[in-house]
Amino acid sequence: MKRFYAVIFAFAAVGTVQLSAATQLSLTPLVNPFIGTDPNPFSKVGYSFDTGNVFPGAVCPRGMVAWSPDTTHQREIAGGYWYPDNAIEEFSLTHFSGRGVPCLKDIPFMPVLESVTGSPGTNWTRFAAAFSHTNENAAAGYYRVKFNNGIETELTATPRSGFAHFTFPAQAAATLLIRADSSIAIGDREVAGFHNVKIGGTERAATYFVAQFDRPFQSAKTWSGDAIHDETSVENKSCGAILTFDNAANASVQVRVGISYVSIENARANLLAENPAWDFAVVRQKADAAWNADLNRIQIEGGTDAQRQIFYTALYHCFMHPNVLEDSNGDYPGMDAKIHRVAAGHHQYQNIPAWDQWRSYAPLAAILSPSESSDIAQSLVNYAQQDAGVRAQGGAFPRWQQVNRNSGGMVGDGDDAIISSFYAFGATHFDEHAALAAMSKGASDPGATSDHARAREGLKDYLALGYVPNESAVTLEYCNNDFALAQFAKALGDHEKYVTYLNHAQNWKNIFNSTSGFIQPRKPDGSWGNNFSPGSSKGFVEGTAAQYVWMVNFNLRGLIEKMGGNDQVVARLDRFFTQLNASISSGDTAYMGNEPCEETPWIYDFAGAPWRTQEVVRRTQSELFTSQPNGFPGNDDAGSLSSWYVFSALGLYPEIPGVAGLAVGSPLFPKATIQLENGRTIQIIGQSAARENPYVQSLKLNGRDYTSPWIAWSALAQGATLDFDLGAKPSSWGNDPKQAPPSFDSVQP
Repeated sequence: MKRFYAVIFAFAAVGTVQLSAATQLSLTPLVNPFIGTDPNPFSKVGYSFDTGNVFPGAVCPRGMVAWSPDTTHQREIAGGYWYPDNAIEEFSLTHFSGRGVPCLKDIPFMPVLESVTGSPGTNWTRFAAAFSHTNENAAAGYYRVKFNNGIETELTATPRSGFAHFTFPAQAAATLLIRADSSIAIGDREVAGFHNVKIGGTERAATYFVAQFDRPFQSAKTWSGDAIHDETSVENKSCGAILTFDNAANASVQVRVGISYVSIENARANLLAENPAWDFAVVRQKADAAWNADLNRIQIEGGTDAQRQIFYTALYHCFMHPNVLEDSNGDYPGMDAKIHRVAAGHHQYQNIPAWDQWRSYAPLAAILSPSESSDIAQSLVNYAQQDAGVRAQGGAFPRWQQVNRNSGGMVGDGDDAIISSFYAFGATHFDEHAALAAMSKGASDPGATSDHARAREGLKDYLALGYVPNESAVTLEYCNNDFALAQFAKALGDHEKYVTYLNHAQNWKNIFNSTSGFIQPRKPDGSWGNNFSPGSSKGFVEGTAAQYVWMVNFNLRGLIEKMGGNDQVVARLDRFFTQLNASISSGDTAYMGNEPCEETPWIYDFAGAPWRTQEVVRRTQSELFTSQPNGFPGNDDAGSLSSWYVFSALGLYPEIPGVAGLAVGSPLFPKATIQLENGRTIQIIGQSAARENPYVQSLKLNGRDYTSPWIAWSALAQGATLDFDLGAKPSSWGNDPKQAPPSFDSVQP
């Protein structure tokens, strides 16, 4: 494994590399954590997919703790918070930002006024408290709400702990409820226990917690099931604590909570290491500083207040996940169910949703934080090696990694593309040869598994037939994954694997029906299904044939030729983008609120019409993203849409997985400065940049005319200046077919 320079982390554990070359700006005031919590008016999808599914609560960059309110629709909303709700049920310690499936929301706390005489286990929701958004505010690392009943709650966080300040109305009863589903024990000013978090369908992992209070309890009882007990400890699938406080002279109760995925002892150690005092303001300030350091990786100048708020809120969401898994002492649970210790100065990450993050997120993370991205890659390698140590067929990458399990979420083998893109864009400090071995195992062994789950479903047919029968989306995922694998193998000098997987990537041709002009599901006998419609979602995942046909990012020239050439493709794209957010499951137009369409606007660059990329991207930015709570066009999925927006606002996009280059759009702001970890900067100048001026008239790279809609990362990695001249009318800039972005077809062995 390559070793890399030491980095300085906030809270002595998790945080960001200090970018000393730039003056730090105050950027956290531009973050609005409520963006993405309200249904988007342009979405036509359905209840749980209409919002960003983000949460507004307190969290640090990549933090283990995310202490946030859960409103009354929290069982249907993955982030736990739905802006139209007018009541909060609880404040739980863990959340996932943007996922489409409800998860986490572990170990809820709830302040109440009444004396609790019946077990909360019989009807927890009866304690929900009404509130108004006028009495609520949130910022990076901070959340506050005052209920209609007068209780005020403030939350802040460190990476592995949370800090709450509850203020009760004077002379009212002051009660705090804590819920777990496994074990809880009450001590002197302390409550500890663990909660079994559900992962995927059936897997579970323990979340341990220790909560310490700044005041003694007036009374303390436990509950389990439908009974309240005087005992100080209980174990049950539904259990918790009922704590009351003397409110006669002091209306305030403070609680600090540490969590761990290893043990109660480690949860307590995390708490004491990161939050040893009772100074809420200091903890909040440190959380703000950690966020401000990450936001300063890109410094924007100009634009409207709303545009800046949208941009920095998007960048904020890009640093939510993956999350640190190891404790302050380095301990973490491995995929072999053993406790491991990460090397000092490094981190073991979890919550890695590969299907969501391989397109936009991975290249952005590698550009902005190669040290963290290298650790994310090494984390995946560690999981694969741990799994290989306990089962004969183990050793492939997990599809959707959570805690120390493979949740098996979504489809494909996206870790291949994530790691390959990390490496291509400069995050190279991990065991790359072990990574290649895990990639190859998952892509070549039909029996390969990761934590009991099959690495690639349908792989036997994919290898034998050249496609997965009746599963076009899965086939396209494998094609992109194999292409990325090939690029990674080439970078490591493995020519045999490069040729093998580059040729496997061309399997998309086997499911392209030249008669219909679409990629379609194909039966095992080679025949096409009946009653095909471009708007059909049969054989596709969260999308339609019309939306998926463009997902040949690595060989767009080959796709364009099969569709009849540049003019035909431009016309098809024009029809496709007549609607920007049609649907997730039906329709033959775009759904920019979901991952399969993230790359599509840049295909115009490949078809000789860059001005149309510039126009469609600007329409998407302006129409679908707002600075209001309804400002996301779909689930953010761990920063997927947010990273798309960040790239789009910079005027660049990583169209091809595993390839170190960027398709060119047009910048939204007059100036953006990207602070690289190597101390260099990339300056992107947008002369005349404005919403109504999306069209590139000319471009200079380091002072010289540049006429291609594709820029190699090597031209930017050591610092560069891109100077765009923008206007209100299309130009012929970038339309020379000889300078089109690259495409990659099959090669001879």
